[in-house]
Amino acid sequence: MLKSLWPWSKSKRNASYEPTEPWSLLTPLLTVSDGDQMTIGHAVEGTLILGATGSGKSSGSGRTLALSYLNAGFGGLVLCAKPDERQQWEEYCRQTGRLDDLVIFNPKEKWRFNPVDFERNRAGDGAGLTENLLNLIETMEHACNPDARKKSGGGDNEKFFNDAKKQLTRNAIEAVGWGTGHVTIPALYRFITSMPKTKAYLNSEEWRENSFCVECLAEGQKKPKTPEQEEEYNDLKDYFFEEWIEFPDKTQKSIVATFTTAADPLRRGLLRTLFGGETNIDPTATERGRIIVVDLPVLEYGDIGRFAQILWKYPFQKAIARRTIQNSPRPVFLWQDEAQLVLIENDYAFQSVCRSFRAATVMLSQNVNNFYAVLGGEEAGKAKAKSLFGNLKFKVFHSNGDSETNTFGAETIGRRPRFMVNANLNYQANDIFTSMAGGGPVNSSAGVSEQMQFEVEPSVFTALRTGGPQNKFLVDAIVFFDGMTFKATGRQWRPVTFRQK
Repeated sequence: MLKSLWPWSKSKRNASYEPTEPWSLLTPLLTVSDGDQMTIGHAVEGTLILGATGSGKSSGSGRTLALSYLNAGFGGLVLCAKPDERQQWEEYCRQTGRLDDLVIFNPKEKWRFNPVDFERNRAGDGAGLTENLLNLIETMEHACNPDARKKSGGGDNEKFFNDAKKQLTRNAIEAVGWGTGHVTIPALYRFITSMPKTKAYLNSEEWRENSFCVECLAEGQKKPKTPEQEEEYNDLKDYFFEEWIEFPDKTQKSIVATFTTAADPLRRGLLRTLFGGETNIDPTATERGRIIVVDLPVLEYGDIGRFAQILWKYPFQKAIARRTIQNSPRPVFLWQDEAQLVLIENDYAFQSVCRSFRAATVMLSQNVNNFYAVLGGEEAGKAKAKSLFGNLKFKVFHSNGDSETNTFGAETIGRRPRFMVNANLNYQANDIFTSMAGGGPVNSSAGVSEQMQFEVEPSVFTALRTGGPQNKFLVDAIVFFDGMTFKATGRQWRPVTFRQK
């Protein structure tokens, strides 16, 4: 009989699990069966949920986990792939009394977030460092132009232009920061496209009067500086007024084009409106219990929706990974349905430290091939995906018809030795009549062999219930937790049934 997985209730709390501090890692979230509990410590080790379309992964295990996190007071960031996810999370928050904490981030609401300016002006010793801003901008550019990352690994010529673009962006960040006090993609674009192209520009009164580059450098010159900053500022001016103008016109255009092409989606339309101005909500709000739903679903907004999800995801990961748990102990979650649509390079590094910073990553997808394809194909993609999967310790396998995913599930759960009895009966041709007369075989043998076989065969995943009225709204899954032994099975896995209602 499969046990149901229910949100944890105080009435069932075991005294040995009483937390000694708010949001202790020992705080129970869910009871799986008698004696088996999922705690905050388990949640922040990461969750991977796999199941075919219609398998009940979102409405079954996904819903159960989401409600448990909200009931426990987690803050969180919800990345949306499907148009109905906002309404889904509104309902979750209504059921758990968290509507006041809900933030819907979309063009119709008041909320705005400038990730570059947030990084520059945030608290902390590393705030405003040019190299950090450069990494953030490159992540944003690669999100908007996935091919840019592939090209950056090309030949010597490609490497030259990529390095030159980094140098240009790095200096432009410094100049715009000194000149305006704020760094935005539109401002960087405006600065870079107004730089001098030749020595003749330096003597042009019209150019000096209309160039945003000159305006920023002139304003920056007026700001008080330490002797070290003064030296660095002189180097900055030398780059634009001496080093840059020495590049041939064709080279300049190519370098500028590598920046403007990548930055173009971020300086116009919806992305500029939502991410290019003032900030009134940022990832640190999740540490205070806010649930931020990025309501620009990828399946509705296409590439713009995907860019928006990643423009929230990366700064969230960086912000959470630098918080101090003693001062900010509230657990947070990062929710990613159709997770393959919003994968970024930082996922590997972030997931490896999630437990330390009490961040519960949840990734949902149909099958492992979705990850392999996005991360680079058969060989490279599979290696990267398995690296990521290895750091998601709680795995939930729903009904699936994909053989590779089912094999992955079976391999994850593992093999165990089983003893197989075998027997041989051999008759010699000239003794067949003797055998028929009941005289028995001439030669016989029997033996026992040990074989390693899957504990859960891949075919088992194809027969799990998928919810809906035909299954009385019950959804089956096989759950696996690396490092936890379920008392009900004595193993790291067990079958579980979730209720959709």
